This record gives sequence, C-alpha cells and structure tokens, in this order.
Amino acid sequence: MHAIQSMIGSVTKGLGVIRVLDVGCGDGFICRELSRRSDVQVVDGVDVNLTEQEVDALRRKDDKVYYYNAYRDLDLGRYNLVLLMDVLEHVQEDNKFLAEIVDGYLAKGGNLIITVPAFSFLYSRHDVYLAHFRRYDRKQLVRLVKDSNLICIRSGYLFLSLLPIRLAEVLWERITDGERERSRGVGGWSSGKLLTLAATAILRCENRLSMFLNSIGVRIPGLTVWAVCRKRA
Repeated sequence: MHAIQSMIGSVTKGLGVIRVLDVGCGDGFICRELSRRSDVQVVDGVDVNLTEQEVDALRRKDDKVYYYNAYRDLDLGRYNLVLLMDVLEHVQEDNKFLAEIVDGYLAKGGNLIITVPAFSFLYSRHDVYLAHFRRYDRKQLVRLVKDSNLICIRSGYLFLSLLPIRLAEVLWERITDGERERSRGVGGWSSGKLLTLAATAILRCENRLSMFLNSIGVRIPGLTVWAVCRKRA
C-alpha cells in the first residue's frame, strides 16, 4: 500500500480536490485508506464480482465510500484519479477494456495508476488458477497505455525479492511437469503473525527502495509492473 500511496501522492500533488474510482476494488481496502485523506472528495469502488450482499456489507464499513457491482451506476467523466490494481490481466480484451475506462470515466487530464503481474515467461498454472489471461512486460504495458489515449508518466517494478522465488517455482513446474496447481497464492499464506509482520516490513522497505531507484532512472525487475499515466487533455 505504501508504494501505491507514493504513486498517488506524486500524481495528485497540487491537484486540489480528488475524485477516485477504484476499478476491481475487491474488499475495499484501498478505498477505505484513501477516504481518510482530507483532499479526497469522492471515493467510489466498483467490482463486478461483488454480490449485492457484499456491496451492502462494504458500504456499512465506511459511509464515505460508495461501492458498486455494475459500471452503469457510475458517473461518466467524473474521476480525476482511476486505479486499476491487478485487474487488466483478468480481462481477455484488455486494450478495449482500458480504452472504455479511460474514455468513459477518467476526466481530461486525470491520472490513472495500473499494476499487473510482470513477465510473460513466468506465466504458469498459478496464473491459470487465478484466471489470468496474461502477464506483462513493462514495455508491453507502456504500449498498451499509449494506445488508450494515455500518456505514460512513469513505470517500473515492485516486489523485487519475490521475483526469483516465483521464477524458481515456474522452472520447477516445467522441469517436473507436475500436476499440482499453484493455487494458494497470497491467500494461502499461513506462517504466523510474527513472520507475516516481518515479511510485510521487508516488502514495504523493498518497495520504497524500488520507488527511489526508479525516481533516479534505475529499474530493477520485480514480480509486479506498474505504470502512472495521464489522460490526454
């Protein structure tokens, strides 16, 4: 979350009132965090996988955030910040979907932040289980945003230390041709509170380092690729 906050801070500095749309908001964690900012006027979250009961439950958690499970309920051109966090890899026609979000909901001159899983060569049974159609190379993501009426301001990687771990898993899967699905993912983490806190702290510090290095032109590959974009005026 710290890396996302850093990106948001960089693109919204001096922007004034911020109106946020979180596409694929899931459990609403990012929405609730953003709603605490004094400069955020509107926070809407949309996720087509949410049931009506889940939408109602999320709305009860924070009355400053509005949640939806259909795009028809959103206001067109209202938002000057749109988040697409780990969404595009789930969409078969990612270019069409991104263009529709940008043209329909992002205000002129507004900002959009994207994160997606990195590197096509890492595509594995784990991605199949998670319903990923693809993984992205950084240049591939940059081309995608440029084709969607967006200017790519910055792009880079996160979760540097997780990359060799995932690479080892993928290589082992290919060498053994095993049938066991990589199905647990982060949701399968069960290593206890202390180890979880330690891992979280390491990843947070690592992502801070990654963002700093990126700011001085040094990109180190990681498990996630991101792009900060602006809609053409």
